[in-house]
Amino acid sequence: MLRLTFIAMMIIGFSVNASAKTGISKRISHTRWVGDKKTSVEFDAFPTTLDEWKAMQQQLGSEPQGAVALQVMAFELYRNNRIDGEQALKLNNTSTNYNSTVERLREIMGKDQYYARPYIAWAMLKGATPENGYTVRAPYKIEMKVDPNKKYQQSQLLHGTVIYLLIDSKGWDTNWRGVEVVKPRGCKYFVVSNCPAMYTQCKEAVQ
Repeated sequence: MLRLTFIAMMIIGFSVNASAKTGISKRISHTRWVGDKKTSVEFDAFPTTLDEWKAMQQQLGSEPQGAVALQVMAFELYRNNRIDGEQALKLNNTSTNYNSTVERLREIMGKDQYYARPYIAWAMLKGATPENGYTVRAPYKIEMKVDPNKKYQQSQLLHGTVIYLLIDSKGWDTNWRGVEVVKPRGCKYFVVSNCPAMYTQCKEAVQ
């Protein structure tokens, strides 16, 4: 039933004005898709505190693509504030995926100059490439689509329907980065249940 409802949605766009007290972007918008068309989440600034990230979650977390965008934002928050970043990731992931994600982020954002990719969140933005140093101007956009090769799957373990999405990115040899999201029974928001493609080492930025 969830799949039929989700795919049947008409493509729409909307804008939300966030509270000025949070320092968040004044515009948070996203589109919903029909069939195999792309969807996107667009925002003017990355959250810099846990409270700002939570405000983003209130606006985006009720949609599957919102959970994916919130994961990207949590990666960047983790880069700048490990404590707040870990808390955001805990709120946006199943417990098992939280543990594996944080473990890998510690390595990706570590001090090894040959392995570290602290800009990995930016690699998932539209227009970001290794050649431009993953530098793009606001508004930032994350584009994605439903994985056409994977059907939605009911998970008894996660108590919800798993949705398979693909992020369109130029930061890896293959453009599409798979991520699984689910809305567990009784939960207000969608959360990420599996996302190794998001924290796999991206290409090094050209300086």
